[in-house]
Amino acid sequence: MRTKKSPAPDLSRVQIQILEQSENTLVIRWVEPGRCHYGEQRWRRRSANASGTCIVSRRAIRRGDAVFRPAERPAPANAAAMISVEAFEGLQKK
Repeated sequence: MRTKKSPAPDLSRVQIQILEQSENTLVIRWVEPGRCHYGEQRWRRRSANASGTCIVSRRAIRRGDAVFRPAERPAPANAAAMISVEAFEGLQKK
């Protein structure tokens, strides 16, 4: 079965709030006006399977980098979104 790939999120419109965190899991509130809203969305740490852009730092992510990604099934509307583990660790230290 072929699945339709979700378009990348509009970084200028996305608002996220980290509700819970552990080394391998985040629970995020995701708001993207006109597209999707997730009140409590679970994200898991994994390796990026494609290049992209970190939703937090806006820095480039390369395939194989450590990232957090939405972990729900079926794939949510923001399935292409990624948060670089490096960017997240920087947020924790502040």
